[in-house]
Amino acid sequence: MFLAGIVHYFVDRHFHPEAASAAKLREAGLLHSLGFLVIDFITSAVAFSLERASANRGDGWLLFHIWLQRFAYRQLFSIVLLRTVKRAIDGKPFNWEKLERTAKMSKRTNALTDTA
Repeated sequence: MFLAGIVHYFVDRHFHPEAASAAKLREAGLLHSLGFLVIDFITSAVAFSLERASANRGDGWLLFHIWLQRFAYRQLFSIVLLRTVKRAIDGKPFNWEKLERTAKMSKRTNALTDTA
């Protein structure tokens, strides 16, 4: 729908320049973005309601974390992706920063495995 709105704007701009304006394009973009977020929230709510096996009464508030995920996590993910692509273009090797394995367990882990 967003792409259709952009194509419609440029067609209007070409054939009816007096009717096309940048404000209409911004309005269409905002409307489509808000529409996507509302549809995403509704589908998430439906998915939560269908998941009855592990649902608790207080899990409804988890739905509101979707807004945080849409605005914060995706931006963070994009930053990491761009930095990774830049690093690959620069030809720098990737380190996975492996931990040195010692084959030793902590006392707490030892206690947990002894009781099990």
